[in-house]
Amino acid sequence: MIQKALLLLFILISMKSNSQTLETVSKLKLEYQKCLDKGNAMSNCSHAYYNQSDSLLNVVYKNLKTKISPKEQTKLKKEQLEWLKKRDQYFQQIYADTKKQGIFTEGSRDFDMVIYDEEANYVFARVKELIRKI
Repeated sequence: MIQKALLLLFILISMKSNSQTLETVSKLKLEYQKCLDKGNAMSNCSHAYYNQSDSLLNVVYKNLKTKISPKEQTKLKKEQLEWLKKRDQYFQQIYADTKKQGIFTEGSRDFDMVIYDEEANYVFARVKELIRKI
């Protein structure tokens, strides 16, 4: 699993075009769905999916940062810090809402799966937003 993540990270770093990166997002979503479709250890699928979204966000952010002026880098950093605050608030809200719904027991694999899935989708939305800026 770690080897796959490292390989994915290496591939993403070497990518040059937006379309390839957007294609990577699509491929990750397809792999995630295939993992879920197996019906085994689905919370592990969701956890890996979230980790992939976070890794891709870091790669895309660093890639964008290298392509813009120092002034734009400062603006991007401020924007990213604001997004991180919103992300943290959103993640807390997802947790609270999922707990409140009472469909899944807090701390269960199903509960965790729902949380990781929502978090990953939120991060992937940011990835796409940054890709459009490249």
